[in-house]
Amino acid sequence: MQNHSSIKERLFAGERLNGCWIEMFNPIASEIMAMSGYDTAFIDLEHGPGSLMDAIAMMQAVERHGCAPIIRTSSSNIVDIKRVLDIGPAGIMVPNIRNVEEAIAVVAACRYGPEGTRGAAPALVRASRYGNDIEAYAKFMEKDFLLIAQVECEEAVNQIEEIVGIKGIDMILIGPSDLSASLGAIGQYDQYRFISAFAKIEKSTLDGGKLLGTIPIPGWSANRLYENGHSLVISGADSLLLKTAAENDIAMLREASKQKDK
Repeated sequence: MQNHSSIKERLFAGERLNGCWIEMFNPIASEIMAMSGYDTAFIDLEHGPGSLMDAIAMMQAVERHGCAPIIRTSSSNIVDIKRVLDIGPAGIMVPNIRNVEEAIAVVAACRYGPEGTRGAAPALVRASRYGNDIEAYAKFMEKDFLLIAQVECEEAVNQIEEIVGIKGIDMILIGPSDLSASLGAIGQYDQYRFISAFAKIEKSTLDGGKLLGTIPIPGWSANRLYENGHSLVISGADSLLLKTAAENDIAMLREASKQKDK
């Protein structure tokens, strides 16, 4: 826990941090991503093919290089959240929080009773070093654990002020692809409805004193996002970076082979 408990403190202290996506669930690829200097790695259990055991291996790969592991859960289901919490990430991002009720339930799922609904077995789980650091883990969850609600649908936009106001949610992270789909214009980031919704989430989150984050998209570069008040910008994905590098390499080789034939 000591290796990654400062990510929340750094964000609330005003640092502009960056992140990457772990989609391949390959420890060597994850280690390379962490060694490259990303502040945090989002291990993606929503869209990635990995299991919880795989996620542990990815956490081990990135933590030793000072990269804080955050897990995007597969859903807002309290059982999914419980199992992810028990393996001990620096924080979690819960996808597609649709309304106030879901947001409240997610916060409760991150807390033991009587404040919440999380199943308590701290002596058994990796998060507490299998019972060796139960007290330290409790302090970590209270002070340093980062809870991110991903807002990516029209219903959530309509309730954004109330969602932002829920105690326990630290960051709102905009999911632009799903948000655009929810508005009936997937990938059309220049449409007025999308621009208006995006701006509303930004303003409401910052006005409410919460952290703000997203990914770069056409029209919203990392520079623009940081200037707009985003504390965290998540950019490269291991799979996409490999794909782009491989495509560029083969294009270079094919062009070189054509030159040889002339």
